[in-house]
Amino acid sequence: MDQSRDQIEEIRSRLDIVDIVGKYVQLKQAGKNFSGKCPFHLEKTPSFIVSPELQRYKCFGCGESGDIFNFVQKIENIDFPETLEKLAKEAGIQLKKGQTNTQYQRIEEINKRATIYFFRQLKEKKYSSVLQYIYDRGINDESIQHFGIGYSPGGIGLLNFVQKESKYSKEELLLSGLFVEKEGKIRDKFYKRIMFPIRSSSGKVIAFTGRILPNNDFGPKYMNSPETPIYHKKENVYGQYESRQEIRKQDFVIMCEGTTDVISAHQIGVKNIVAPLGTALTTEQLTKISKLTKNILFLFDSDSAGQLALERAFALSQPLSLNTYATNTKPYKDVDEMIKANPKQFKSLVKKRIDAYTYMLTEYIKDKDFNNFEDYQRTVSWIEKTLSTVKDSSLLSFYVKVGFKIAKIRPPNKPASKPFLPKNAALEKTTSQNKSKEAIFLQLVLFQQNLKLEKNIDLKFFENVKHKNVLEFVKQNPGCSREDVLTEFQEDVEIKKVLEDSIFSFSKEESTPEEISNIYDNIVREYFVRREREYNIKIASAESTGDTKESERLLEEFQNLTKEKIQYEQSSKL
Repeated sequence: MDQSRDQIEEIRSRLDIVDIVGKYVQLKQAGKNFSGKCPFHLEKTPSFIVSPELQRYKCFGCGESGDIFNFVQKIENIDFPETLEKLAKEAGIQLKKGQTNTQYQRIEEINKRATIYFFRQLKEKKYSSVLQYIYDRGINDESIQHFGIGYSPGGIGLLNFVQKESKYSKEELLLSGLFVEKEGKIRDKFYKRIMFPIRSSSGKVIAFTGRILPNNDFGPKYMNSPETPIYHKKENVYGQYESRQEIRKQDFVIMCEGTTDVISAHQIGVKNIVAPLGTALTTEQLTKISKLTKNILFLFDSDSAGQLALERAFALSQPLSLNTYATNTKPYKDVDEMIKANPKQFKSLVKKRIDAYTYMLTEYIKDKDFNNFEDYQRTVSWIEKTLSTVKDSSLLSFYVKVGFKIAKIRPPNKPASKPFLPKNAALEKTTSQNKSKEAIFLQLVLFQQNLKLEKNIDLKFFENVKHKNVLEFVKQNPGCSREDVLTEFQEDVEIKKVLEDSIFSFSKEESTPEEISNIYDNIVREYFVRREREYNIKIASAESTGDTKESERLLEEFQNLTKEKIQYEQSSKL
């Protein structure tokens, strides 16, 4: 839906986030903000904060944050167009229905009609062999009804059914992805296929997966709807609607590979499970799942392709701060096969999950001989590549310890070397203390009565680029508000998180110039200590190699740094 920005802003201006959130969460006033227990994860102590000033919410337990649109979309598990309609009604605003909106709804109607048609065809006596095949695959009547499974015989049956009640244009029919044009005539796209509707988070049918029948050699085994105005493959997973409540309830999701895996799991009561849609897992799919839970078990097929898919999924999960787990269905090929053979074993397998990195490393080294130097090198390279995606320093440290405990890697016929530690972890370890002071400084600046930065504040002493960007904006725009700062950086996810953390966690009404000056003084002093240490190391290195010219150059720079430090100390005493 392509609604005008003016209408969105009008809705925002008419509604108060405290009133909207208060319909779902019991809020209590806490200073200038309101607090309550987060509706998006289980917690005993309230860590969910709502700010009337910013018209935003933030949970310090699970990290969820946003405005009224984000909150309603997540709590109701609906898409943005529906969220917009719901809040517009709440605000007493009549949305303008544009061409895009009409097109969106028309395609939804076609999909709805198609779901009815496919389901009815499966119940037709002439297609009883198709229904029997589905039964033979272990899918029962309850699942057929629940998932809306049907059958598409092909031809023009669907076309006639869809056009019976409403006349759709040629463009609308083709845009739906359910029809093709051949020799100037419109025909059904899916021919002799079992049809699995794909639903949005709100339950609307947005696309289909069609499985070929046995002994038919035309086309791929699975055929999915193409991209349409309402369906984007990389953003959706199969079972996202059917499994959403159980995922939230258990705060945990299983990511498997296929549609039948999801259906079989549901039949034995495991209903917190989803699958990608005929493609490799994407960041967008993981992002959607992360709104329901941060805990994910990857349960891919038990082959080399499944292992590669797991490694990719692990890498994609790291920026989203997901807690990743993994296991396999050996000796069975996949989830569906395992459940058919031993459903109790599958349930036990899910409970015994281990963290994804431990699992991947254990699987990787199974056929490795560490007395062979090539195997050793390959394993170290694999570890370096896998851990390079982990940005959380504490998690990285854990993986390093666990990994080398499992692998017991040492260079063949050489003394034990120091454990591998990616560069980013070492850097974070040496600078984290200074960054925390910078975060406090930013917080104090944001809570002045009038936002400003004194001319004597030199940003070269700051390490964190995100902090520097925000402080530079404040310096260039004296008197700006916190809302101005948030608006300026709303597209930068990292800065937005820094700002929200600073604003929501500040307990005082406002800061004082003295507090700002004191913390700035600490930052500057640490800057000089850090630079002096760097020069001492560089000078010692140059002298050890006999590079007199480099040593003299570094000594001169060190002397200039010392002079600058003395000048700062003298000026700060004035």
